[in-house]
Amino acid sequence: MTKTVRKIFFLWEYEKEEAWINGMAKEGWMLIHTGFRKYVFEKGTPGTYTYRLELLEKDTHSPESKSYLDFLKETGIEVVGECVNWVYLRCKTADCKFDPGSRPLYKLTHLLKIQDFFNTIRLIFMIVIALCIVGIFILEHPQPTPVIDFFKGFCVGISLASSVMMLLFAPYFNSINRKVKAAIKDLYTCS
Repeated sequence: MTKTVRKIFFLWEYEKEEAWINGMAKEGWMLIHTGFRKYVFEKGTPGTYTYRLELLEKDTHSPESKSYLDFLKETGIEVVGECVNWVYLRCKTADCKFDPGSRPLYKLTHLLKIQDFFNTIRLIFMIVIALCIVGIFILEHPQPTPVIDFFKGFCVGISLASSVMMLLFAPYFNSINRKVKAAIKDLYTCS
């Protein structure tokens, strides 16, 4: 028997997502496939598998990622799903290779990858805003025509939309930065 659950977890909520999947496994629902907002579970013996999420450096189809995933397969860890760079891993709980204790380095690595993703988004927004501002200044000099007025308005709209998006994402940028600092502090206090 299978069941499909549609649920949204944001990029920075990977621990919550992992805990939810492991909670489902303890109830006897084993994750067998994932997609965007979609989790497919199969009924099984409660607690058979332990799950872990991992954010890879590169796409799962890159040679580096394939090599790493092949290595995991050799150690008994299965890939049950993937979504862009995220992979959903599982191993039998009885002989699980996942570190069950505190994972400060693992947590820091994940948070740094997420922070890098957010920094890339922030950079893209800043580049778009800068290009639109340059476009507006360039379009000020030619004789006004409907086409030039359209492109000036388009540039203003895009730059305003990008600015608003940056403001909306600012709390998430700050939250990730705080989590990275806390993870670094945890790493040094655990060592």
